[in-house]
Amino acid sequence: MKRKEFLKEIEGFDKGALNEKANKLAEELMRLRFKQASKQLEKGHLLRETRKALARVKTKLTQKATKA
Repeated sequence: MKRKEFLKEIEGFDKGALNEKANKLAEELMRLRFKQASKQLEKGHLLRETRKALARVKTKLTQKATKA
């Protein structure tokens, strides 16, 4: 997913939905790291994309926390 599309998607989320999305991304990142360690990961770019998506969600959470 493109960056702008992802940002538009998470823009309307409330804090609970953002926390849920962050948890899902963290779990996915953990699965990808395990696959990489066992040499089963074929698409290495997914690690970077997932890590950046998680950072974007956490940034949005921080922004919403400071506005409230």
